[in-house]
Amino acid sequence: MGSLLYELCGMKLFSTISLHELLSEEREFYWYLHTYWYEHTYMTPRWWLLVILSVVCPIVWWKLVEKQRITEVTSFGLFYGVAAILLDSIGSNALVWAYPVRLTPYIYPQLYPYDVGIVMIPFMLLYQYFGHHFKLFVVSTGILSAFLSFVAEVVMEVLGIYKEITWKHIYSFPVYWLLGLICWGILAYFKKLESRG
Repeated sequence: MGSLLYELCGMKLFSTISLHELLSEEREFYWYLHTYWYEHTYMTPRWWLLVILSVVCPIVWWKLVEKQRITEVTSFGLFYGVAAILLDSIGSNALVWAYPVRLTPYIYPQLYPYDVGIVMIPFMLLYQYFGHHFKLFVVSTGILSAFLSFVAEVVMEVLGIYKEITWKHIYSFPVYWLLGLICWGILAYFKKLESRG
């Protein structure tokens, strides 16, 4: 595949691949992904769990969110969600972790039901309830981060929905926590700008 540009001691240091070859390999990868998904995931109990998370969590959020603060709470959630999904994509593509069970093969590699339902929505609700008291927010997000890292991720791994390759649950704890605090800081800064204007 591709022409060799440089070889030293029998080791390939550089090789080229054409766009056509890359797309051909990608097409083959997605064929395998779709086949695996259809044969091992679609309509299984674990797949239905992801469907339920995708439907129930947003409904619960809608029932609990304070409608008079919906723009602010949603803004926090969008900042958190975009960052979480971006980090999830990086980790999945770097093969630090994997998702043997996916809701759909068309969204690769993210596990959106988990990112949104189990991570983003609880952080939004914590922001709604404790976001006006920074110390309470720090403590509550620390507790939620510990729960996500050491309980939710473990459960997802036991269920075979999530698989750590080189990642460890302990690494997730500061990421969840810091991300929540950074998003709180962004919203606090935006509210400060609005009050000046």
